[in-house]
Amino acid sequence: MALSLLKSIRKYNMINQIINIGNHIKTILWIFFIMFFGFSANAESAANTSESFGIIKSINQQDDIIKSLRKDIRNTIIIIKRNSRPENLPELKFYKYKVKKDDNFWKILSKSSLNIDTLSSVNSLSSPMDVFPGKEIFLSNMRGIIHKVNSNETIGDISKKYNTEKEYICIVNKICENIIGKEYLFIPSGELSNIERSLFLGVGFASPLKHYTRTSGFGNRVDPINKQFRFHAGLDLACPVGSKVYAARKGRVIFSGYNGGYGLLIILKHEHGYLTYYGHLKKAFIKEGDIIARGALLGLTGNSGRSTGPHLHFEVRKEARPVNPGILL
Repeated sequence: MALSLLKSIRKYNMINQIINIGNHIKTILWIFFIMFFGFSANAESAANTSESFGIIKSINQQDDIIKSLRKDIRNTIIIIKRNSRPENLPELKFYKYKVKKDDNFWKILSKSSLNIDTLSSVNSLSSPMDVFPGKEIFLSNMRGIIHKVNSNETIGDISKKYNTEKEYICIVNKICENIIGKEYLFIPSGELSNIERSLFLGVGFASPLKHYTRTSGFGNRVDPINKQFRFHAGLDLACPVGSKVYAARKGRVIFSGYNGGYGLLIILKHEHGYLTYYGHLKKAFIKEGDIIARGALLGLTGNSGRSTGPHLHFEVRKEARPVNPGILL
């Protein structure tokens, strides 16, 4: 049953990400998702039912569900490391947990015995800061990651990619080796690549400026121009006009030019769906299609576009979704 819920978890995570962006953008994106992906509030309702997911009310290690979850995780690690019979693996289960006031990403890892890769993959997190009080997340009873099956991909391909025996993948996902028949698979003991993990933790990015003063953060704020409450998708880094702007990571230039309120804007595309935005520039030294090294000079800061003073607007996105870049700087 749990594997039939992987798609629901993915949809539920996308819905929550929409909700966190803000009501105005939420409405627009709801229309987009309903038109193109064919699901609505019913997906959220389904994900909210206790019939679909077990519920964890406390991550206290004396809680019976937490005890059971930790035991399953420990047994799974032992079985796979010892290359024991796949039939001995526990049945894959998912539990929903509402993050409490004093919780954070690292505390939940410690209490649950999960690891960075599992918690971030199952919940489609883009950084540890995505876990905050009130957010609903999913905990699995084994370590591993969710893999989206590509067309023509075989269990052998997936097994080789994650260095996990085919028999373990098949029995956990309740599939035959020759017929996958699922959009998502849970890879027991699967791990993210070093690049994916470094991007998630923020250490994969460098600061785009050598000297700056942060004047506005990520999230909802009072707009400095119209004084209305609205969502701010990046960081504003004040600096003198003409300050040098550097690439936060190796990537390819997918946009260099004027773009509405961003003014003169450069967008770099990086591995695993990450994008970085550099806005309000005075000058750009690169062009679309260029391959840029980490730390390479991109342009000079300015005051172009919708701006109240010279600064760099810096954004990080994953698959077009804004990520809080505060952890990076």
